Amino acid sequence: MIHSRDYEKLQKRLEACLQDRFPDASVQIGENIHYQGINVVVTSMKFAGLLAEQRFHHVVRLIPKDLYEKHFQAGVVWFELAPGESGKDLMRMARASDVAGGEEPAIRRILDDAKFFKKLSAYFDAEDEDPSGMSFDATSAFCQRADFPTSRSSDVCCI
Repeated sequence: MIHSRDYEKLQKRLEACLQDRFPDASVQIGENIHYQGINVVVTSMKFAGLLAEQRFHHVVRLIPKDLYEKHFQAGVVWFELAPGESGKDLMRMARASDVAGGEEPAIRRILDDAKFFKKLSAYFDAEDEDPSGMSFDATSAFCQRADFPTSRSSDVCCI
């Protein structure tokens, strides 16, 4: 459990851990910010378009294990928000299991019909850089070119 006297110190330490991947990251630690109990709120533009699980995964893997286990593993509620999002927005967001549950077969058919995986593989074969595990830029760009609804591109990134 985090003591209130440690909030500011831990905010700064967490921001320092996140700065390489999330240069604009801001961290707020406090009680009842978006949900009952101690909340850790990380805000970054890079979260836009990512599912909640993706956001949490990218944040947690940047925190040193000892710091995470001592202060952040239990007894806190995490919120990874894009600017302008609220905690309620994050809680209402579709989860990967929602996509995988009933919609995955339909999405896969659309992607297969569009030869998505073949085209995406060819795209990366021609690129000098490795694909980003963070932003899914190429996936999103392909979805736009293929007239796949923009609102569904995050669903595609879950598959």
